[in-house]
This record gives sequence, C-alpha cells and structure tokens, in this order.
Amino acid sequence: MKKQHGLNKESYDQSKRTFLKYFLAGSAVVALESSGIGRLTSFVSKAQAATDVEPYKVVHSVGDGFPQSVASGDPTSSGMMLWTRVDPSKEEGFSNQEINSELIYWLEKTDEQNDESLQEAIEQGKFIMFEVSKSSDFSSVEVRGFTPIWKDHDNVVRVDLDGALASNETYYYRFITKNGYASKTGVCRTLPQKDSDVQSAKIGYVSCQDYTNGYFNALGHMAEEDMMFFLHVGDYIYESVGDAAYQGNLKDRQISLPSGQSKAMKVEDYRKLYQTYRGDKDLQKLHEKHGMVATWDDHEFANDTYYPAVAPDDNPESDPARRLTANQVWFEYMPARVPYDGSKSFEESIKIYRTVTIGKLASIFVTDQRLYRSAHPCGQDTLDRYLSRGCENRTSSNRTMLGQTQKEWFINELKNASNTWNIWANEVQITQLKVLGKFLNLDAWDGYAYERDFIAETVINEGIKNFIALTGDFHTFEASYLQEEYKPLGKKYGVELMVGSVTSSNLRETLRNALNQAPDISGPIPIEAAEELVSVLKERLSDASTITAELLFKELQQIVKLENPWIELFDSTAHGYALLELTNTKAKWTAYSVDNIEKPQASKSLLWQCEIPNGEVKLNITQGQSLQKA
Repeated sequence: MKKQHGLNKESYDQSKRTFLKYFLAGSAVVALESSGIGRLTSFVSKAQAATDVEPYKVVHSVGDGFPQSVASGDPTSSGMMLWTRVDPSKEEGFSNQEINSELIYWLEKTDEQNDESLQEAIEQGKFIMFEVSKSSDFSSVEVRGFTPIWKDHDNVVRVDLDGALASNETYYYRFITKNGYASKTGVCRTLPQKDSDVQSAKIGYVSCQDYTNGYFNALGHMAEEDMMFFLHVGDYIYESVGDAAYQGNLKDRQISLPSGQSKAMKVEDYRKLYQTYRGDKDLQKLHEKHGMVATWDDHEFANDTYYPAVAPDDNPESDPARRLTANQVWFEYMPARVPYDGSKSFEESIKIYRTVTIGKLASIFVTDQRLYRSAHPCGQDTLDRYLSRGCENRTSSNRTMLGQTQKEWFINELKNASNTWNIWANEVQITQLKVLGKFLNLDAWDGYAYERDFIAETVINEGIKNFIALTGDFHTFEASYLQEEYKPLGKKYGVELMVGSVTSSNLRETLRNALNQAPDISGPIPIEAAEELVSVLKERLSDASTITAELLFKELQQIVKLENPWIELFDSTAHGYALLELTNTKAKWTAYSVDNIEKPQASKSLLWQCEIPNGEVKLNITQGQSLQKA
C-alpha cells in the first residue's frame, strides 16, 4: 500500500480527514461512491482497473469469520447499502492511517496508473471481496468488487451499490476475505423506478427490542414474510444494562459492557451492544432475508434524550462526546445511506432524515425525533414527563420536535408529495393520550403540541391524502385517527398505526411489576409513574376482592377509550410486529403477536387487521376485536 510520501503532520491530518469523509459518507473505495463528488468505478464488475487481481476463493465454512452475519438497507431503484463485520482475529483490515486522500484522488482519475499499490493491498487481505448475483448459487455475478475492512471502525464493511443494479429485482450477495472466509448469503430487493406504476407493495415494521428482556421471536417470524423491506422505527438497542432495573431474568441474554458500567458511555460499550444484538439468530435471519430502512429513537443513545445531547436520567448537563459516540456507532452498524462526519459537532455530524419512494405508489418520510428536539415542557422529573397535568409551555411555539431545518424539509416533502400514499416513519405517539385527566406521556408528541398542530394544518390545507403514520416507542399496538384538534368530532386528517414492542415491557407487564414491587425492564413508562397509576387504579377497583395486573390493565384500557375517543384499537399486552400492504385502492394493516418472549421459540397469531380505503380517513376493522369488545 502507498505510504504517506513525506506528508507533514498538518497535511497528513487533512488528508486523513478528507479520506474519512468518504468512508463516513458510505463510500466503498473500489466499488461505488455516492457522495456527489464523482463515481468510483474501479474494480466494479470485472475489476477492470486492476486486471491482475485474482478473486478471493472460499476455503472455510460459510459464516465462519462473520459473527454478525450480513445486512442490507436503504434500497433504491438501482441499488442498496450492503453491510457486514469481519472477526478481527480472522482479517485485520485497514487502519485509517494507512490510506489517505491521494488514493481517493487517484480513484477519481482512473487514467492514473496506481494499480500496483491497490493490487498489493488487495493481496494483503485488507480488502474484502463482495459479489452480487441474481442467482443464489452465484453461478453468474452482476457485480464483483473489493472494498476495505475498516479496522478502526470495529472491522465493519459498508458498500453502497446505488446506481449499479437493475430496478425491482431480487439479488443475492455475499462477502469473501483473502483468507477464504465467506459470509452467509443475504437477500435484498431493489425498488421500482420512481415514475413507475406499482400495483402493490408490502413493508413490515418493528420497534423496541431490548435484548436482555426476551428473545426476538417476533423478528424470526417477520423474516418469513414476503416484504419489499422493513422499517425499524427506533430503539434498535438499549443503552442500559447490568443492574436489576434494566436486565431481565434470562441468563443467556445478559450483557456486560467493557466499561463495567450499567449504561453505555464509551465507544467500546456501544459497539458491544450492537455486536451482541446482531449476534441474535432471529435478528440475523431478518437481516439476511430483507433490507432495512432505519431511524432511531432514544435508547440508541440514552432514555428520553433531547437537545443538546442531554440524557435526563443520567446527567442534567449536555454530554456531546457521548452523543457523538452513539451517532458514530449507529452509523458503523446500520446499512443506512446517510452522511456522517465525526469532526463536526454532534448535531451536525449526521443527518438521518430522508425519503424512500416506491414508484408512484408511496413516499415514506423517515424522520429523526431525538437529535434536535426541545426539552420536555413541564420539567425533567418523572412525574413531569409521565402522568403529567401539563403546563402552558406544552403548546409554546418556541418548542420543536424536529428542529427548524428538518421541519422545513418535512413540510416541503409533504407539499411536493404526488404519490398515492404518504407514509410517515414516526418514532413517538402523535395522537393525544390522556389517562385520568393527565397526559400519560409528554415525551411523545403531546409534549410538542404546537409543532404537531402545524403538521396537521399543513396536511389539511395542502389537501394531502392518504396520510399514515407508522409509530413505535410505546410498546403498544394502536390504531388511531390523527386529528386537527383532539376533542370529540375533531377534524380527522390521517391515521396512526402503532406497533407493539419486540421484547420491551408493555403496559400490562409494567403494571404487574409495579403492583408486585418488582424492578421494571424497559417499560413504556417509568416505574415511579406506573406505581402512581396502580395506586389510582386500585382505588377505582376497591370493590374487587383480588387486584391483579390483568384487572388493572382492563380498567386502564377502558379509561383510555373513554378519554381518547380517536383511539380505535389499543392493546398493550402483546409483543410482535406489523405489516402494511399498499395497493392503489387501499392500505391493509396487519398486526401479529407472539405467544411468549421467555423462550427462544414462539408461535404467532393475528392480533388485528384493518383497512384504510384510498381517499378516505377511515379505519375499517376486518379481523380481530375492537377496543370496545376487548
């Protein structure tokens, strides 16, 4: 590999930063680059820029050397991101110091003859070979190339194939190292052309998967679905581990962080979490079979976080270094086509909001509701955020969930949307949720009412039809009407479809833990708020001979319906996933639950199915029981 050729420290540091900018934008040095500066086409297909390079050969058992398997994400009509991680004991990879911007410069000028240095690095095994094929046995290869293994970024591999593949096709992909280690084969699908007529599309979505609280059975079942891709709407990992308040009782699901602390603080801690989660068999199965489009919520950094990088449960002061670390590791492990630059401030280092388009059928707006949001409106104590009476600041025009720049982007995307369905990949609950006259969760959009109203007015005033929000966070299955004002007979402008958690505690489990004075594990509301809720519910049930969690939840369920008539379906007793199938005539939402998370196998069952007709703001429940019948 070429050395630094006598660069002084200043020019070397600049060179390093320039190169990292390319990696952190998701480029694959000898595959493709999509930062807008120019395409890097060396070694694509027949590796034409270095014809003497021999393809790597498979020697070892498939999967050996790839402890986190493979993943794909952010599909387009001409490609997708590919991802893997190589066991550092098998292949060493590149250190950031070994490559500088001169190499990038050469790759942009393919007439320069630097093939020898690239060939040397490839023969040293610091690159990995990837293959993409339309056949599962790779008997013919559409794209073959070499891309670095990033030693200083936890030995991950990130390849952007946007622009290299055909639209609306299924592809198989794999990675092979110099020493003959081969990954499992992944499957991914490109999207239809943006201007094409698409008859139907099915996507899945999930949220809130606390590894320590149960097995990812729901993900294993969702992997078997016939989907175009799936959305992850937040809490892919949980930063908190290591003590009774955050760990479940499953011995093989415990996590010890390198720092020895109960919460991730350093880069090694966050990486350990992603390594562990991605080692799960069901999560691996899901990634191997389907591409993902992901956003984050709070636990990818810290609970209930808000700008400027405050984790209110951990420290009342801003912690930009920890936030920047969380951003970096999320970027390293997500197959997401987003820009990242760690030399910038935490809020400028990464931008994850973006739009995914499925022909003329649907636009999916993926937002970030954590990096830029204002503090909670009524204070940071638990009962200021949960079971709160509210305060004047809740409706202040100075408060924001999205931040000014993202808000302008989102509003502009909505105004210019021309596809049949407008889908919002949304992290936290939009519809108002009151219990016993109090706001149950001011960490959700109830705490940011002015901006919520502004979005509602935009959808209504611009005549935007078929507006559907896909939501996670609250560990509850819900189907609700989005309204301009949350009062009886308020004007409806869309629907919100919330998916329950994969494993994180639901409301019934949290009430049970509060009733039994047991520690709660990743509940939708903190245990202090749950205890307050249990106390009030018990008073209402004073005539009952025995108070059980089931009885408490049934009473809560009735209160929810009475005080929130815009909520049609509400179930916080199950774990699972959801599907949304779009056609030109209707959207069909199907929610599935699994019968347990305490064992590594479970059966699934249909919870609900409902339909939203094209051009109507209407929830037609076709299967399952409504809340009134629960």
